[in-house]
Amino acid sequence: MSDYSPDLLNYALQLATEWGESFRKPINERLIVKLPGLSDTEIAEITDIVRAAEYKIYALAERELAGEITEGDITRLAHEEIPWITDDHALRLKTIGMYYARR
Repeated sequence: MSDYSPDLLNYALQLATEWGESFRKPINERLIVKLPGLSDTEIAEITDIVRAAEYKIYALAERELAGEITEGDITRLAHEEIPWITDDHALRLKTIGMYYARR
């Protein structure tokens, strides 16, 4: 578990997974607007944490496609492995991961 609050990590995850104009852009500048006291090192750590969470859920979606787990297992396993993630983010990333896995 990280030293960062679940609220902060979920906010950063929201920024990291935005669609539209900010799709796949670094979250540094947008994160510093909300939390100007963060250091560059902290922002880098937060970015690494949320990207790892994102890709972990995408990997679970690939396992579902391979028949190793069920669709319902994805969010359950996501919560077990990423205890700070909200239900909304877990479900959203599951949907995105399943889309990418089937592309």
